[in-house]
Amino acid sequence: MALIAAKSGGGVLAQRGGGGGNLFGLAAASALSASTSTAAATTPQRISHYLAHHPRATWEALSAAFPAADHVDAVLLSLAKNLHSSSSSYSPELVARNALTFFYWAASSSSSSTPHTLRAYCLLVHLLSRAALIRDASVLLESAIAKHSSSSPASAFLDAFFAAYEDSGTAATTRGLHLLVHAYARARLPEEALEACRYLAQRGVVPSLPAFNAVLHAAQRTGRFGVAWEVFELMTLKRVYANQSTVELVIGVLSREGALARMAALVERIHGKKCAPGVVAHVALTLKIFEEGRTEQGILLLRRMLQRNMVFDNIAYSLIVHAHCQAGDLKSACEQRDDMVRRGCRLNSFVYTCLIRVHCRAGDVDEAMQLFEEMISIGLKPYDATYSHLTAGCFRQGRMKEGSEYMDKMLHQGSVPDIGTCNDMLEALCDSGHVSKANELLTALMDKGFVPDQNTYLRMTNGYGKVGDAQGIIKIYHEMEHRGLNIGVDVFSSLIRALCKCGDLKEAEKFLAILERKLLAPTSEIYDLLISGNCEKGNTKKALWFYDRMMTGNDKLVPSADTFMMLVRRVIKPKSTCSPNC
Repeated sequence: MALIAAKSGGGVLAQRGGGGGNLFGLAAASALSASTSTAAATTPQRISHYLAHHPRATWEALSAAFPAADHVDAVLLSLAKNLHSSSSSYSPELVARNALTFFYWAASSSSSSTPHTLRAYCLLVHLLSRAALIRDASVLLESAIAKHSSSSPASAFLDAFFAAYEDSGTAATTRGLHLLVHAYARARLPEEALEACRYLAQRGVVPSLPAFNAVLHAAQRTGRFGVAWEVFELMTLKRVYANQSTVELVIGVLSREGALARMAALVERIHGKKCAPGVVAHVALTLKIFEEGRTEQGILLLRRMLQRNMVFDNIAYSLIVHAHCQAGDLKSACEQRDDMVRRGCRLNSFVYTCLIRVHCRAGDVDEAMQLFEEMISIGLKPYDATYSHLTAGCFRQGRMKEGSEYMDKMLHQGSVPDIGTCNDMLEALCDSGHVSKANELLTALMDKGFVPDQNTYLRMTNGYGKVGDAQGIIKIYHEMEHRGLNIGVDVFSSLIRALCKCGDLKEAEKFLAILERKLLAPTSEIYDLLISGNCEKGNTKKALWFYDRMMTGNDKLVPSADTFMMLVRRVIKPKSTCSPNC
């Protein structure tokens, strides 16, 4: 109607005013036509058509062709969807470069009041990836991660990126998805890179071997060793098998964890000779899975490794025996050992040691000792763990003489138990009341180079508390101080508990004062110990003093129900014994 009116008005003016009126009518019609064509030119379809058919889009050409940088997301989506079916004679690379120029031109346009959306970044990355413009895609992706990852979780970024991949239709390739993993790795975000690997794998897109290696490298460089093992496990589960670079990265992680020499010695002990680094790496992965209690998953992974000849038969079967022993399933462990023999694999000292350990922990020391004699008879050499399990097993059963003999044999051959086994042996001795024997054992081990940790001293502290040796507890504390160990609230709780068992409440109170001088806050447990200890000693006044201090302190601690009732009974008891005339 507006156009009709304009034409009519132009005609009337022409009739009344001659040629001047006619010129005015033509000008009005021309302006309206230009406005209509400009509006049409700025639609996403027109812009995408221009970018797909223009030989080389420049900022000047874009500014001349389009007055506003609008519809960025729609333009990029149109290009991503239709690039493969475009009638343009230009290559996908040239079209993708035009799209990149449009993206930057739109960002710098004065009419653009808001920055590009995450969707625009994602669509363009997939467009560039299809055209094999890997460097441009990587730079853009890293920029998107830097801008958008800080304001939203990785899951939101992954959802947006995968949605852009799906919306791009058949024009999209998985190359951009692999680039995302690389981008997270280059940004030194191994946790996010691992999340991206899992996200893609769940949607049927398994990251490439170079992508997995990039995440492994990032995890190793940033010291996220746990992430590195999770990446190695994921790629093995998804049948993306390690190459030389992968093995070197995993061996590097083992080295930085300080476990490489121990793991290589273990593999050599099982196989009888040194093995390739790849075997060591995969054995280490399997053992970590077993340590986490995932027995079935570890066995499944081992069987896959066996099918691909990534580990030897005797190593795989020995590790399965170890897994069942660690889970406490002696029956399955023995069945696996028998199956190992039927398959022609020779038993080794590692398998025997695993079986000895599970028998000792079950209290069947006689069977463990019989296995020990059997392995000696077939020419196998026991090692430190073999002697350690037998020693701890004998001590737990109160068979001190036999336990000491095994310990002497171990020390004689120059072996020292690991920290965990040593702590178990000391705990067994202390629980059986042989604290002096435990102290002698610890001294002998330290002379051989053994370095005790905090748990070692806590076991000795508990032992001295059971036998009522307060001076021994105090000596343990001073030795811990001398060695520079980090003595926290938990350690002070153990010291105070042990001293309360000894009945030495004055020394226990001194440790409370030391704790406060170190600017550590006492816990409810510590006050409970001191209140109940004084109640048992009949010192109700001191117990009430600790109770008041506990309730009025800055932390407003509350005693346990048992401690409170013990204190109430001590307070009420004197009154109930008074005569009515009191």
